[in-house]
Order: sequence, then structure tokens, then C-alpha cells
Amino acid sequence: GGRLITVIGAVCVLGWVALAFDSIERFRRSKTTIVPIRPAEALVLSGSYRYTRNPMYVSLALLTIACGLLLATWWPVVLLLPTLVIVQLFVILPEERYLRRRFGPAYEAYTRRVRRWL
Repeated sequence: GGRLITVIGAVCVLGWVALAFDSIERFRRSKTTIVPIRPAEALVLSGSYRYTRNPMYVSLALLTIACGLLLATWWPVVLLLPTLVIVQLFVILPEERYLRRRFGPAYEAYTRRVRRWL
């Protein structure tokens, strides 16, 4: 039990680091901002964005799971689902509406190829 939980938590931390750093680096290379309320200069489609449209949010979910597991408390994990629903409704959906307006057919094609989450 305990050792397996620690390993899973560590894997989640590694996933968080990999996705977060890859995402930030992709945005930096594309010369666009990671701040959702600032105008996007480019549509990032490479790296982890080939597998999920929201690797930054997936990375934060992994970090949340890791914290719960490594701190031996289930509250972060239990609260993660409602938090993700709120993030999807009030952050991701507005971001997607903006990206559709900003990048049009290119973004539409991307949404057909890549899932929102995993």
C-alpha cells in the first residue's frame, strides 16, 4: 500500500513537471502568452498539445493528485472533480470560444484531432 501510493504520487509529480515545462516552453517558442486573459499570438499544436488541448490543466490535476497521495489525504483528490468541472465551465470553454474566433478553421481542425483532456 504505502510504497505503491508513494510511487504513484512520484509519477504524478513527474507528469506535472513534464507537462508544465513542455507547455510553457512551447508557448515561449511560439512567442505567445500563457496568460489566458492576454491575446494569443499563435496556436500551439506541438509537444504535449498533440495529445491534449489542455496540458497545463492536466499537469495541475496531476500535481493535485500527487499532493493528496504524498500527504496521505484524499481531500485534494475528492475536490479535484468539482474543481475541474468549474475550470472547464468558466475557464476552458471561454478560452475555446476565444480561440475559435481568433484562429477559425485551424483551431476547429485541431479540436477534431486532439481531445480536450486526455
